[in-house]
Amino acid sequence: MKTIVGAGLIAIGCALLGWAGYSALRPASHYALTIAAAPEDAAKEVASLGLAPGSLQRIEISVPQERRPIAAGLVARDGERLSPLVWRNEVTEPILFSDVSAADITKVLGAIRDHVDEDAIVLAWWDLSRAIRLAAKRNAPLDDARASGLLIPAAWPGAQGAEQARWGAGAVPKSSETFDRFIDALLSDEKRGAQTLSEIAAGKPAYVAVHISDVWKAAAARPERLSIAYKDFPSSGVSHGVIKSATQWMREQKIDGGFAVEPIGGATRLHYFTRKGDSDALIAKLLPFSTSNPAQLERLELVYQHKSWWIYRLK
Repeated sequence: MKTIVGAGLIAIGCALLGWAGYSALRPASHYALTIAAAPEDAAKEVASLGLAPGSLQRIEISVPQERRPIAAGLVARDGERLSPLVWRNEVTEPILFSDVSAADITKVLGAIRDHVDEDAIVLAWWDLSRAIRLAAKRNAPLDDARASGLLIPAAWPGAQGAEQARWGAGAVPKSSETFDRFIDALLSDEKRGAQTLSEIAAGKPAYVAVHISDVWKAAAARPERLSIAYKDFPSSGVSHGVIKSATQWMREQKIDGGFAVEPIGGATRLHYFTRKGDSDALIAKLLPFSTSNPAQLERLELVYQHKSWWIYRLK
């Protein structure tokens, strides 16, 4: 896999791209999710992935008080299994998944297809693993019948079971056991986490692919092991000014965990660990938080980065 690493990637205050949509709306508790055939224009945007057009479907999530969908996505259906490819939220709180554009997912999956050897495996969260198997045609064995880490809005506590059943459909129950080990690896320190990842890879050359939203998924799956929160700041267009305001706010609140900043529309979102020790988790080291530095990792080598995706080779 080609190396695309720059010093700017590990700078404190690295601007992460993720949830592009920004609105004053917050999701309501009553919602409807519809699935229909994907429009032709949406299918064309991911045509380079080589998926059968008939397998592509559009998902829309709506609430009674809003005329437009509050979230929508493009998924590939493989039997019962749904593989999210493109997603857009129109509210401040992400619904099920973080934002992913067609241009970005095709670029990342194309890079994996072109630069990961056929005998290697890619370890990633279950949603990205499905996309890698279908579109990149590489061995990404992880899946999860429990659909761990879905980003369920706080206003939707009753949606957890239904959405886990929807997105976990098609995955064998035993898959959750291995996926639990993957989550535990991400929440361990580097040495123990890398050892567990090597055991999951079973001796094969392995890569680990993570997305900035994975830290939120891990916290959703293991709230007792990882605690992350966010705060939005008005954006002046000058990143250093926002970072200064954010760090001052953290000092005032006596929060000393690692942080990352992300531009979202007219605001800048500060993602921060509420406990200092959480910055030591492997997932924090693999993503551009203020306390991380990929060059200092001993068991993983950064080999590719595109916006919110970071891919490492397991040594």
